[in-house]
Amino acid sequence: MSRFTPRNAPAHYSWPLAPRFLIISMFTPEQDAWVAPLGLKFNISVPGLSMLYPHVHCDEKGWICQMTTGESEINAATSTTALFFSPFFDFTKTYFMIAGIAGGNPYYTTTGSATFARYAVQVALGYEIDAREMPSNWTTGYFGFGTAAPNLYPGLSNWYGTELFELNTNLLARVMDLVKDVKLNDTTDAAAWRSMYDFAPANQPPTIVQCDVATSDVWFSGALLSEAMGNITEVWTNGTGKYCTTAEEDNATLESAVRAHLAGMVDFGRFILMRTVSDFDRQPPNVTAYDSLTGAQGGFGVAITNIFTAGWPVVKEIVYDWDAWKDGTEPSLTGGYGDVLGSLL
Repeated sequence: MSRFTPRNAPAHYSWPLAPRFLIISMFTPEQDAWVAPLGLKFNISVPGLSMLYPHVHCDEKGWICQMTTGESEINAATSTTALFFSPFFDFTKTYFMIAGIAGGNPYYTTTGSATFARYAVQVALGYEIDAREMPSNWTTGYFGFGTAAPNLYPGLSNWYGTELFELNTNLLARVMDLVKDVKLNDTTDAAAWRSMYDFAPANQPPTIVQCDVATSDVWFSGALLSEAMGNITEVWTNGTGKYCTTAEEDNATLESAVRAHLAGMVDFGRFILMRTVSDFDRQPPNVTAYDSLTGAQGGFGVAITNIFTAGWPVVKEIVYDWDAWKDGTEPSLTGGYGDVLGSLL
């Protein structure tokens, strides 16, 4: 058996397999949103994937596949690196979509909404002083490496390289055109919690939104922490980024993608980042941050449902109109495309 052929491989595939589209999920409910509806019944065991999620699931033709990283940055980084460098696949023309649920910023989005990101910002990578011990004139204990206070831009020599990623804005524009008329699902439970907010879009039905993702292994909650993370996002993107969703894995996956791109294994310009909103990152009026975090916000189910509702038009268009998409979409190199180190420029 060739090293390019997985053990117990589906006999009708050609190896290495070259999918047109691969969906990246983080845990079981996100995975389940795709596997049964798309008939992804062919399982490919890939060494190095999570022990909980050891298979890539593909359809009959091998055109659409899905993998699950496991939750947290370290799981996302190790799982996607193992996949991108696997000899079983040829990903050089494959489109990838990170498709999961997230917390949502009520000033930019609402539960059930589907968001598509330009930036992913690793907001919790930096210094932290416990808020009970920080200087009295500070609004947060978080501040960037190489700085002396919050809301200062770190010097380039202080970047680790994973703090900020900008995706292909030209591809993002094409994707937003595909989903602009998508009607999302909603539930009465989600609407009931949303009604406690006295402003839009928090108290409105779900919509498609283009905005950005904050990555943190710490599931932060409450108005003060969320405001601090929003400020970090604005500072690190020079005022162009607006974080509307919070997630644990995205910067880790995108760092793996940058390294794989530089090795000629994937095309970073074919990555799409979609998050649907399962809960709010900060409390409504007259509710504590703790009660908001632990309360029944009612958005989980509809967020899972809308992963497929919002994501399928993108997958379908790219896979089944392949001639229009196979050559990719040239990224704009005038901004910060790729990582904060400019590795792809």
